[in-house]
Amino acid sequence: MHFAHAGLSPTMIFVFSALGIIPLAALLGLGTEQIAVRTSMSVGGLLNATLGNVVEMIIAGIALNKCELELVQSSLLGGLLSNLLLVLGMAFVVGGYRFHQQEFQPMVAQLNSTLMVAAVLALIVPAAFHGLLENRLAPGTEVDIMLQLSRGSAIILIMVYIAYLVFQFYSHNHLFLDTSTQLMTLAPSLTRTSSVSTDSLTRAPSSGSSQYVPPTTHSEALKLNTPTSLVLLGLTTVLAYITCEALVSSLDGLVASHPSISKEFLTLIIIPIISNAAEHATAVVVASKGKFDLAMSVAVGSCIQIALLVVPVMVLVGWGMGRPLLMSFELVEVVCLAGAVWLVKGVMEGGRSHWLNGVVLVAVYVLIALAFWFFPDGERLVQGVPLVCPL
Repeated sequence: MHFAHAGLSPTMIFVFSALGIIPLAALLGLGTEQIAVRTSMSVGGLLNATLGNVVEMIIAGIALNKCELELVQSSLLGGLLSNLLLVLGMAFVVGGYRFHQQEFQPMVAQLNSTLMVAAVLALIVPAAFHGLLENRLAPGTEVDIMLQLSRGSAIILIMVYIAYLVFQFYSHNHLFLDTSTQLMTLAPSLTRTSSVSTDSLTRAPSSGSSQYVPPTTHSEALKLNTPTSLVLLGLTTVLAYITCEALVSSLDGLVASHPSISKEFLTLIIIPIISNAAEHATAVVVASKGKFDLAMSVAVGSCIQIALLVVPVMVLVGWGMGRPLLMSFELVEVVCLAGAVWLVKGVMEGGRSHWLNGVVLVAVYVLIALAFWFFPDGERLVQGVPLVCPL
């Protein structure tokens, strides 16, 4: 289709590309898990953390290369909102259907909340700087200041992410041991196949949590050898790149053909849901089995990766490419993200949750999606001038 889509409408290209991304994301995850399960827990966890959002990074990288700076920002922010509200909310709803009370490690939940608040503050400061000082600075000077602020913030966030990895896999790995073990042994069968082994998941008789029972043999988690996994990763990454490029290229034509559809809605709501479909399924399935720590790890952990790693890396890559990508988002986007983090922080306090919290999270996500359905498209200006990439 990619080599013969010249006769297709942008709408059809977008639809077929979106549908193609879902299985490709699942295959990328399968290859990653098959390699990770053969390594130590620390290396495997780092591999999962690095490649867990590869589709989002491909889309953002393509958009950055095309100087679609708004698309880069919207797609990454949409990934944060989707995981924080929709994925976590659905996990709580489905888990609450079977379990009266859902329990998870409060210290890990508190740490995740702290990291997300820090990431949001890193986005609020540039946005507040832009809003308050734009008219007080000499004409033409704000862009350079904002770029320096964004790049400095990106470096700091990456350092925080590295510290987080050290904390998770070395100094305090005992806090994450149970969740990491489940992730390494269960994720291949949960996200990449249609069946779930009930032998490795058992429900606790009376409490809202469950007891983990490891697989009977290590080979149960191994489906592909290392060379095959590497070939699968390479081929799938190439296909994912081609598919994502077709998806990004079709956006302008799709919006032009359907003026009632906002490009902001597509990039902030639709594309993140598509690119995270496999992770969405994982969180919901494990929550239905009582694995609430694992569901939290999938949903909130993905947000931490995007906020502390993917966004800063895109800013620094843009610096190297001569693309003036800022960490200054639209005010309404920052408000939505800050509200989502504040809401999730309240939900996770105490290490317990229930289905009603999930309903609230999903409802807030739908409200945000509704708002961005009506959000007007337009260039983002700095001191009245659009950001321009050098030729």
